[in-house]
Amino acid sequence: MLINQAESQLKDTDGNKDLLTVENEYWVTMHDALERLEQNEDFKKVIQIGYFKDKAVNGVSLLATDYVKQAGARGDIMEQLVAISQLEDYFAVIHNLGTVPTDAEDDEE
Repeated sequence: MLINQAESQLKDTDGNKDLLTVENEYWVTMHDALERLEQNEDFKKVIQIGYFKDKAVNGVSLLATDYVKQAGARGDIMEQLVAISQLEDYFAVIHNLGTVPTDAEDDEE
């Protein structure tokens, strides 16, 4: 759900920024912060490689082990995998909602 700039032009009765403008600014700010994080080598190592890739692959690998099956621990591992997915999804939401269309993109719509 990308907030259209035309919608964000609406003002409330006091002349203050409307909710759509405030929300759009929030997501743009979050997007900028996330992009800075994604350029940080420590973030790449800990989150993008260590958490999103290594931990996810290890978790999937554990699901098939006899010990995990016998111990009934698959649910715990699945919850960890869901957590990884949720964080990845949150980052995707930030990228989607924080990207303001350019004037050329607005004209195409």
